[in-house]
Amino acid sequence: LNWRIVEPDGEFFTRDALQRFVQDPKQPGHLVNHDNEYLHYEDDWYIIDYAEDDNKEGVPPFAFVYYRGSNDAWIGYGGVV
Repeated sequence: LNWRIVEPDGEFFTRDALQRFVQDPKQPGHLVNHDNEYLHYEDDWYIIDYAEDDNKEGVPPFAFVYYRGSNDAWIGYGGVV
């Protein structure tokens, strides 16, 4: 995960983080990333639907993912990828 913020002088402040997700054993489509030190963020990703390469239906491969999270600055950010 990489992001950058424009500073007042026009330069960029750049950060990156390696996110590690654990599959919820009770809900296999739920990926959990909690207990992070940087900004104390927690992310939950939900795999809503997907299609693998060369599936029998002929559907092009895709993943439909809903995510929701929180950190020290913002509770409830999220979206769909």
